[in-house]
Amino acid sequence: MVALLKMPMRIDSKSGAERRVFPRKEVRADVEGKRIDHTIEARRTPMFQLHLRDLSFGGLSALSPLPLDRGERLSMTIPALGTSDGWDAYGKVLRCEPSAMGYRVAVEFELQAAA
Repeated sequence: MVALLKMPMRIDSKSGAERRVFPRKEVRADVEGKRIDHTIEARRTPMFQLHLRDLSFGGLSALSPLPLDRGERLSMTIPALGTSDGWDAYGKVLRCEPSAMGYRVAVEFELQAAA
């Protein structure tokens, strides 16, 4: 596991500058996933698909055909992109807002301890 020795400087939100610590990369791909919370909605529709918009070390932004709850935990499979292999990720929904194409979803990646 890699630890940051010094946290990157965060930019003040009042200045209107980007607040992200890690840069985003615009990506177009489909992400398969599973809702891992035990809510009624997660039990009714446990599998989902996201249409990836952008990706960074800290999370992703995507379009979803179904609404996801804020704080909901997800397990996702990110497909191979370019020269990189596909990988599995765990995340938490930061926000889910209605849009013309479904729902705009922001997910923050979480570290998951190996069992």
